[in-house]
Amino acid sequence: MNKKTIKLVLFLGIVSMISGLAIGAVNDIVSPIIAENDIKAEKANLELIFPGAEFSLVDYTDENGVVLAVYKAAGKGVIVKATGIGYSTSDPIIALFGFDTTGKCVDVKPLAQQETNGFGSKCFEEGNIKTLYVGKGLGDSADMIAGATLTSSAMRDMLAAAQTAFQEVQ
Repeated sequence: MNKKTIKLVLFLGIVSMISGLAIGAVNDIVSPIIAENDIKAEKANLELIFPGAEFSLVDYTDENGVVLAVYKAAGKGVIVKATGIGYSTSDPIIALFGFDTTGKCVDVKPLAQQETNGFGSKCFEEGNIKTLYVGKGLGDSADMIAGATLTSSAMRDMLAAAQTAFQEVQ
């Protein structure tokens, strides 16, 4: 190697090191802000089911990985955040299942889904949420929607996992 190449390699190494340190410093500054905003967004979603409740995150893990989080809503019930794979295998379904203190499902709020319009997306229409999931007690299963078998199955599995989580944290 000649002298010019060595200088260039050293210069690039120093610039890379300084850039890495700068990125690390910025990350240290913005990480708490991002985490705080995530908590605010999650709380806003929880408020959709139990407005005005005080929420506490429960330490819970299921063996299938369907339940993402469990929250107790003081004096009102439990909210379970669950995920599943419907027809769209690249984009998971994420939904909140709210249960009153007796274990009856009082609401379901889909947070993310990319299911086929007119088929799987029917599982997330307000009228279908009310007839398929709301009012289901512990051990009750949701009905299927014709033409949306994979999405219906995913939502049914998510409801069952949410019911189990409710029972285990009560």
